[in-house]
Amino acid sequence: MQSIASRPIPRAKSLPYLGVALDLRVDPLRHFLNLYHELGPIFQITLLGRPIIVMAGLEANRFLARDGETYFTSEPLFGGLAQEMGSDAFLVALDGPAHRHQRKIQQRGFSRDTMQNNLGVVKQITYDFVQTWSVGQRLPFFPTLQRIVTDQLGMLTGGRVCGDLFDDLWALLNTNMNVQVLKTHPKFFLKLPKYVRSKQRVFAFAREVLEWHRANPPVDREPRLIDDLVAGVDENGRPYSDAMIMSGIAGAYFAGMDTVASTLSFMLYSALKVPGLLERLHAEIDGVWESEGGLTPAALRKMDVLHATALETLRLYPIAPFTPRTSTKAFEFEGYTVPAGSEVYVANGIPHLLPEFFPDPEVFDVDRYSRPDQPKTPHAFAPFSLGAHTCLGAGAAEVQMMTLIATLLRTAQLGLGQPNEVTIFANPLPNPGREFAFRFDGMRKPL
Repeated sequence: MQSIASRPIPRAKSLPYLGVALDLRVDPLRHFLNLYHELGPIFQITLLGRPIIVMAGLEANRFLARDGETYFTSEPLFGGLAQEMGSDAFLVALDGPAHRHQRKIQQRGFSRDTMQNNLGVVKQITYDFVQTWSVGQRLPFFPTLQRIVTDQLGMLTGGRVCGDLFDDLWALLNTNMNVQVLKTHPKFFLKLPKYVRSKQRVFAFAREVLEWHRANPPVDREPRLIDDLVAGVDENGRPYSDAMIMSGIAGAYFAGMDTVASTLSFMLYSALKVPGLLERLHAEIDGVWESEGGLTPAALRKMDVLHATALETLRLYPIAPFTPRTSTKAFEFEGYTVPAGSEVYVANGIPHLLPEFFPDPEVFDVDRYSRPDQPKTPHAFAPFSLGAHTCLGAGAAEVQMMTLIATLLRTAQLGLGQPNEVTIFANPLPNPGREFAFRFDGMRKPL
């Protein structure tokens, strides 16, 4: 009698070669949710001719958290990106001791404490952008917030905003995500003149940042991420090459370009869309801001509605709805065998939409986190992935998002543009598209 483990993993119906490529272009998490309900916690999809095994549900999240480092590697998916960036120590492509060592070097630069110590920078850059807007202007959520976030991260990690370099940074990141990681674009995209020029400009800028930090060590100023990279050595005690440091500089500038900016887009959208939420946020932000004498770490800790808005955004619109990996050896999951060398997507966002973990999961409910009967199941909430590769900057991202949104809602009167229903695109990560916009109706209160 055939054992369960030797049976074929359930396969999703799809088009020849394209597979589910068209389905994943819009709201990939809910497409995986439908397949989870139809096929169970493990199934196989085809994506542009590649077979991919999808693990979904709470047990999949637990497996990633507990056993991910034992059975998975990041290198086959992210190694090409590291090579293109000229680095053999690119954080997302590393595993094991080298990965843990690199996380320690970058930990301070991407920490919650560093972000909290620099709330003034985040607040001022946000306000500077607001002051350039015209009354009645429609501003696209995603591109607008991308530029604000990237300038903030640039100042915090490298001491310089990216300014006019933004388009080149975005081209470098997104071309590599599509070519090297998701493999939805052919490799000749890396040879196109526009991409080559963008890459050259980014690394020329990274060279300038590197040389400035070498000439101006952190004696009378707070050390930044770039200072830690310059002073760092690899796990064998060898200094890092200039190429590795410059790739780290570029990586720092686009660290939140898609991730934090996308989440902020959905967070601001929800604040403007959910009935009664904007009024509650205004009342809380104004009250705490004024009683605390400004926006401080203590003030942020008192903004419960704002914090819950961030959590609900991360739950309903996770920027990393699945974690792509490659299996290093065969293992059993839910009675099936996942062979060594398999491309695997762990759909860590699926429990976010299951009612046993989050009642009425499609409702944006900021009060669910304060209810005593709200289930609190470990590993069910996983917006930053799980395990050894959990997002290093998760705490900093939360502080940055709350600070940015608090500053926007304090100083600017905003409304939704038309249409007012968002579509979740995935190119390459979930975002509301580059046209979906909000409206600036004028200044609200002083900074």
